Amino acid sequence: MQFIEPPQIMSTDPGSAQMNALRLGLIFVLCLLVIAIDRASAFEESQAVILFNEWPEIQTSVNMLELTQIREILGNFDESRGHIIEIRFPGGAEGRLWGESVAEWLTAFGVPGNHLNVLPGSGAADRIVLEILQPR
Repeated sequence: MQFIEPPQIMSTDPGSAQMNALRLGLIFVLCLLVIAIDRASAFEESQAVILFNEWPEIQTSVNMLELTQIREILGNFDESRGHIIEIRFPGGAEGRLWGESVAEWLTAFGVPGNHLNVLPGSGAADRIVLEILQPR
């Protein structure tokens, strides 16, 4: 009977010790990158943009909940974790009214008013930006 030795992943040769350290370092860096990307994608899930042409002309609880962005924000919001929902609206009186309307709907769906910040600065006249802020 003949035995076959398994291949060695890391060599015990003194000349390859540096290569082994380099491999381990590379694996460590890749793991850190995966963790960072995972955290970044989780953060992106906590942001939603509602475009003006998506906003229902007549607002009812049914058609408000048809907005994927509202459902996602409500689904990711956790009062017990101290989340704050920031509502950024376009400038001007109409933008402010739109932002306040979004806040009223979120309150109607159970988000306490003290967990909402309504601020100007959505970045464009045709959008509202909703973002869940994590406590520090």
